[in-house]
Amino acid sequence: MNIAYLRPPRGLRDYPPEVWGRIKYLGESFLELASLWGYREVEAPALEKLEILEKKAGPNVRDEIYWFKDKGGRELGLIFDYTVPLARYIAANPSLPKPIKWCYFGRVWRYDEPQAGRWREFWQFGVELIGSDKVDADAEVIALMVKCLEKVGVPEPKVMVCDRRLVMSALDTMGIDKSIRYEVLRVIDKKKKISPEEFRDMLAKLGLEGKADDIGEFSSTLVPFNEAYEAASNYDSNIAVFFRELSEILNEYGVIEKVFLDCSIVRGLDYYTGLVFEAFCSGGDRLSRLAIGGGGRYDELIGLYRKPGVPATGFALGVDRIAMALTYRGTNEVNIVNLYYMDKSFRGYAIMVAEQLRRNKIPVVLDFYSKSIRDSLKQADKRGYRFQIIIGRKEFGENKVTLKDLVEKTQETLTIEEAIARIRST
Repeated sequence: MNIAYLRPPRGLRDYPPEVWGRIKYLGESFLELASLWGYREVEAPALEKLEILEKKAGPNVRDEIYWFKDKGGRELGLIFDYTVPLARYIAANPSLPKPIKWCYFGRVWRYDEPQAGRWREFWQFGVELIGSDKVDADAEVIALMVKCLEKVGVPEPKVMVCDRRLVMSALDTMGIDKSIRYEVLRVIDKKKKISPEEFRDMLAKLGLEGKADDIGEFSSTLVPFNEAYEAASNYDSNIAVFFRELSEILNEYGVIEKVFLDCSIVRGLDYYTGLVFEAFCSGGDRLSRLAIGGGGRYDELIGLYRKPGVPATGFALGVDRIAMALTYRGTNEVNIVNLYYMDKSFRGYAIMVAEQLRRNKIPVVLDFYSKSIRDSLKQADKRGYRFQIIIGRKEFGENKVTLKDLVEKTQETLTIEEAIARIRST
């Protein structure tokens, strides 16, 4: 039987527990950390007026998003990020006290070509810091991005930083005509994804064969960020000073060793106005080439909707890609307890134990369907649960439980209070 029609639309996917558990865990972990930095959680409508989306990305965005006319003939589109609806809301409410510090976790849609690590529906976590043009704001969002990745155990996170103003100054130094600047930026943006020969050929088509070495040398600049001042000084002394202060603040946050100057980062050609950055991690060739997040300064976006403009900076993390990069056991529900009682006469005691664990915020599955301890353990292992509690005649008579740690391969007979403490200590 052909069951292809039961699959979701191309580029979308189902979210069974083993998928959704990872995404939800990551999103909630990021939100928890952002709240400690003073960011307040917000949500946005899934649909925006098409003209609002086009303000950021231009009319060609129609080829890159899901859009349609509703029953009233209005042109609408599914949001492709959270920055646009939040910028629109802030423009509509200019009296909001600033700076504004908001965070979010939700799904967005883009009509990209599906491939490994890229879906047409995906999940983002991000923060927006609106109303400050200080280098401190840029440093804060970069530091928070690093802290988020460290919190969930992303392997060897790195944040690659550049600045659109530095790139423009470098092109000035090289004598690149302003009429082709954006085409050059697009070539630089593709540099890591193409061969050196393709890079030179693309520049040659722009009439820049004689400048290819200079452009290649600049865009190949990759140094630890505490060396960014020296590297930038060759092209723009003002940006070099900015980088020096940014480096000092990142060092104070304790994240400087995770940050690098990478002059091939030019993301968001029609959007970012200054600092830009992307996050990567280790994990084999495929994962190391995929950005797991990005951001930068976008001082002109809100002004597109309502004057005057408002300075802004922020980042977004691709939660789906981060889930790919992490190694989980089972569904990330590892601290779930599978509670099996061996006889119906122990049921009341088993329910009491389960309720006591739940009052202590420990999730419990009451196993009343397995035929034996062996079957119960097999089901717990298959579902990726961390703990197994067994209640037999001895445990019932002593008001205790037998606790098995299915990861550490240990087993103890404990009081309920001791079992709770043991589970919560992992």
